[in-house]
Amino acid sequence: MVMDAVSQFREMQEEAYYSMEGLSRLNPEKLDFYIDYLKFQVDHGFYDGDANLNILKLYQFSPELYSRSCITNVHKVLVKALMQLPESDYVLCRAQLSQEMIDDQLTKKIDEVARLLETCQFPEFWKIIQEEKVFTETAGFEEAIRNFVCYVLKLTYKNVETDFLLQMLGPMTDRSEFDALVDQNGWVVSGETVFVGEKEEMVEQKEIVEKMPIDVVTPILAIR
Repeated sequence: MVMDAVSQFREMQEEAYYSMEGLSRLNPEKLDFYIDYLKFQVDHGFYDGDANLNILKLYQFSPELYSRSCITNVHKVLVKALMQLPESDYVLCRAQLSQEMIDDQLTKKIDEVARLLETCQFPEFWKIIQEEKVFTETAGFEEAIRNFVCYVLKLTYKNVETDFLLQMLGPMTDRSEFDALVDQNGWVVSGETVFVGEKEEMVEQKEIVEKMPIDVVTPILAIR
């Protein structure tokens, strides 16, 4: 019986959970499983940050497990962590790297991409990621980053021009993809402007006029 992706992920997730209990977390014999699990996440769009972090910890505490070819696994862990922004997964994973890993050229590129995202330089980010397969071949990468961009826009703006918004959200296949994002986030398009703030901010303040009977007002006036 062929298992569907969701069921397979849950099975691997459960195995990873029990494999990381107590001292068995750093069992080098489980490294191959964690790497297969990571590849499955990359290919199918799932995420298990604890298991991925454990790969870096195994490299850290058992340096003999790491060879030059293993840097690909490090890159995959970093990219998957980056997809969790605004959560701090990337910072946590980055802190586990050896100097050799940090000095790798693609690691430096991933660091640069992370900096662009953290400083909200989104148009530049969209240009750079097209150059590396580690970004473009990771399932769900662009969607995850667009969700982060939407999060930032909601915090920063109320109304933005449509052209500006399209630059922030990066290249899309067609207008329907943009329209779907607008609906998903509850934004409102009005001509060439899009309202991206919270819905409560759209509520117009109403002038409240209270009428008081003259017999109530008269004694108050008399006091003066």
